[in-house]
Order: sequence, then C-alpha cells, then structure tokens
Amino acid sequence: MESSQTKSRVEGPVESRQGLSPSGQSPSQQDTSHSKTRKIKIGILTLCCLGVLCLIVLLIGVSLTLPPSSSEEVVSFDVPTGSSSRVIAKRLIEQKLIRSEHVFRLAVRYRGTGRHLRAGTYVLRRNMALWDLLNEFEKGQVTLVSWTVPEGLTTSAIAELWELRGFGTAEAFRKAAESPHLLNRSGLTDKTVEGYLFPNTYKFAKGTTTEKIVEMMLDEFKQQWTEKFNEEAQNLGRTRHEIVTLASVIEKEAQFGLERPRISSVFHNRLTRKWKLQADPTVLYALGNPERPLTKADLQVDSPYNTYKYKGLPPGPIANPGLGSIVAALRPEKTDYFYFVAIGEGKHHFSKTLSEHNRMIRKMRRASK
Repeated sequence: MESSQTKSRVEGPVESRQGLSPSGQSPSQQDTSHSKTRKIKIGILTLCCLGVLCLIVLLIGVSLTLPPSSSEEVVSFDVPTGSSSRVIAKRLIEQKLIRSEHVFRLAVRYRGTGRHLRAGTYVLRRNMALWDLLNEFEKGQVTLVSWTVPEGLTTSAIAELWELRGFGTAEAFRKAAESPHLLNRSGLTDKTVEGYLFPNTYKFAKGTTTEKIVEMMLDEFKQQWTEKFNEEAQNLGRTRHEIVTLASVIEKEAQFGLERPRISSVFHNRLTRKWKLQADPTVLYALGNPERPLTKADLQVDSPYNTYKYKGLPPGPIANPGLGSIVAALRPEKTDYFYFVAIGEGKHHFSKTLSEHNRMIRKMRRASK
C-alpha cells in the first residue's frame, strides 16, 4: 500500500515537470496557437487597411470625375484632326473642363472612346462630369461650319477663299486639288480638278482636312452630273469634259441666268461651223486672270486657252461652273446667233451677222464716251 501511494505521489510532480498546462496543452502547442492567432489578426488588419486604401482611392477617383465647376457656362471645345487622348486631355485641363488629365486618359482607354473620337468643335458645359464629356465625344455631335463657294470661281480663287475664311492655307488647298489620288478617284485625266469643284454651300466639322473638302466638292459634282447628262452630251457629240469646259466659259460670260442658254447657242453655232470661239474669259484665264481689261496685245498670247488664236474649245475648264451653266451647255437655245457684246448691267446684245455685231460695238463705244 505504501509503495503504491508513494508511486502516486512521485508521478504527480513528474507530470508537472513535463510541462502540461491546466488546459492540457504543451508549451509548443501554445506557441503555435498564439502564432496562428497573430497571423489571423494581421491578415484581418491588412485586409482592413487595403479596404480603406481602396475606398480612399475610389473616393479620390470619383471626385476627379466630378464636374470641375457648378457653372452652366457653354464652352466651344475644338478637337483638331489627329489629336491623341494626351493632347485632348491637356486642352481640357487648360480650359478647366476636367479635374485630372490622367483620369481622363484612363477613362478613354477603359471605354475605348479614342476609336470613335471625331475631330471638330464640341459644345460643352463647365458643369459636365467626366462621363458626360466622354458621352459627348462618343456621340460625335460636333458643331458644323458653313462655307459657300460661288459659281464661276477658278480653283485658285476657291483656294484663296478657303484661306480667307480661316480654314487653312491656299497653298494646301491647291496641293489637294492636284492630288493624284483624288484625280484618279474622280476619273479625271488633267493635272487639276479645275471645273469639277462644284459650287455649293458645304457644312463640315471644323478641322476637316483640305483633302476631305476637295473630295466632298468632287463628290457633289458626281451627284449633280446625272446619267441623263451623259446621254445628252453624247447626243451633242461631246464628252463630259467638253461640256464642262464649255459650261465654264458660259459661266464666265453670263451674269443673268436667262442668258445662259442663248450664250450657249452662240458657242455651239460657232463650234458647228468650226469658227474660233473668241471668248474673252479664255484669254484672261491664259494670262492668269489679271484684274484689268484685255488689250489687243493680250489677244495674241500664245496659249491653247486663247480662243482668239485657236479654234475649238480650250483644253480644259477655265472655272468651276454651276448647274445652270452645265444645263445651258447641254441644252442650248435654238438660235441663229453667232455674236454677242456686253451692253451694260450684265446684259448682252446678240447678233446674227458680223456687220450687225460691229454696229452694236460702235454704238456702245460712243455711249461710253
């Protein structure tokens, strides 16, 4: 009995020396448990910090997409042709239409706005959020400018008008008018588009390239020149180019629409008899269209455009005629007239014989003295 009790008393302290805790875990087990707890706490704390950080970033990002102003002021914003998102962002910052250049570029990349961005002038408001601006850019609803090209201008004069309106340089327009690509596309064999830039009022986005404008004018001519016109030209024994050339001469001679078919009849009658056209505007074109009356010496200039020196039509148009003159060239009035002379106020006197024509010339000279 004593031996048994003694053994019990001895075993108790031995177990305590082996390190058992009141919970029944050894020290190594306790260390592992504490380590796991610390890791869990650190993980939770890290996640909380990341969550807070993401929330802060999100709030900052959202704030940077908000309108930079509460003003409803309307602003015209130009997007030049070929502008990158970087260039546009800088321009938006300069005009105080966005809060952050970088956020704008990220948003453009995220939404793919760059693929749909159209050059031109946009009407924006200062109180528009970033997403609203992108919506406007994606719609492509740019403000269109209007440009009216009168009938009867030469290509060079149209180029000067282009520069005068501030759309670009005259030199750039002339180069576009000589573009081999545009000439081939329009089926033109000359080195210039003279005669085929259709006079009209054109609407386009500001910043549209000169090449695109020339292309628009050539396309307008193709729309105006119908298949019926081809048939009428063939019936007259003329090509489209010859009709356009004749129409350009009629355009420069006529100041009243009602006179165009009659002037056309004079030229058709002279062409039929193989006479020289003797049209002053063709000589002026050969001389570069000086702003002065023709002299007798001018009529001797050696140029294929000088219809006082050479028979038939000039080699090409001398201006860009309107539809009225094209129709007049195709549908001349039936007359026996071979001559006409200006009698003032844009009107002309028409004669059947040279003697009658000369009498009218003498009469006009006396009246002008």
